[in-house]
Parts: sequence; C-alpha cells; structure tokens
Amino acid sequence: MELKTKIELPKEVTNAIKEAVIQAFQDAKNNTREKDFPLYMSKKQTCEYLGIANRTLNEWIETGNIPYKHIGKTYRFNRNDLDKFMATK
Repeated sequence: MELKTKIELPKEVTNAIKEAVIQAFQDAKNNTREKDFPLYMSKKQTCEYLGIANRTLNEWIETGNIPYKHIGKTYRFNRNDLDKFMATK
C-alpha cells in the first residue's frame, strides 16, 4: 500500500520559489549566445557560431546545404535560419 503525503508550504515560501524559478529563466535567456552574435553574420562569425571550420562552411555553401545571402562579394548568414538548419542536421 502506497501512502501519499501532501505538504502545504507557507505562501511566502511558494512565492519565493516561483520568483527564483522565474529569475533563473530570465538569467538563462539573457546569457544566451544570441547577444554575442548579430542577427546577420559574416562567414567568420558563422564558423564561430556553429563551431565549424571555414572549409566546412565553404563546402556547405558550394553544395547549397546552408541558408545564406550572397550580396556582391559578401556572404551573410541569418542566425535564426542557421538555428533551424542545424536542428535538421
């Protein structure tokens, strides 16, 4: 026979726990890599963001496997598109 005991915590304690959890989520959100990398990144920034070599990025560009914009001689990579791309890898 399994006994279940319900413990009621004082309202001040439950509120303090809720506030601590909310603060922890906000801190985690503020510490994401997003603020370290702009929305549109260069090839160098993209390699750093993805943790890949420049050669790998060039191969992905040549094969059309990675989303990018090519404007003149400049390549730009949208951070949100890269996140989606990596989620499917």
